[in-house]
Amino acid sequence: MKFRKLGSIVALGAVFLFALPALGAQPTPEPGGANATHGVTGTLASALFNGQTRLRKMTLGKPDGSANESYADSATTKWLAFRGLMSNGTARVLTMNQFSASMVDADGIAVAAQPDKVRPMGSVTGMPPGGAWKEVVLFAVPVDFKPVKIVLVPADTHYKAFRITLHASDLPQS
Repeated sequence: MKFRKLGSIVALGAVFLFALPALGAQPTPEPGGANATHGVTGTLASALFNGQTRLRKMTLGKPDGSANESYADSATTKWLAFRGLMSNGTARVLTMNQFSASMVDADGIAVAAQPDKVRPMGSVTGMPPGGAWKEVVLFAVPVDFKPVKIVLVPADTHYKAFRITLHASDLPQS
């Protein structure tokens, strides 16, 4: 009987000792907020992998004037074209919906690319393991907008976003 009481006292003491640090602990913050999307980070010179696709040979420039990129700047808007070489980084044939793409400035103001300005449009289908394609994202931004980051968020949330840091020297002149 004495051992049972002693065991109970020891168990209660252990619970108290383990709970003591939690009494001063801060509450867990609500998920979300700025930069809530998990991602892999790099620069235009990086080779990035998010568990599904590889992204490399990135550039930021102006639209090339072709039929698919015949967008001219206006007094209030300028066009920027992000280009990269993407490839299937999985061991199976890849079919995926395209990325949601945004440019972000130093204040966190984001300008999203319209879905029809992400090329290839809609989805990538039947890409064999290691197979590559050219990714092009066209952004219409205010003329005074100075992007510091490009964020590509995959439709499948099991994979991380790409966060591409831009330097002033990466921005096209004009």
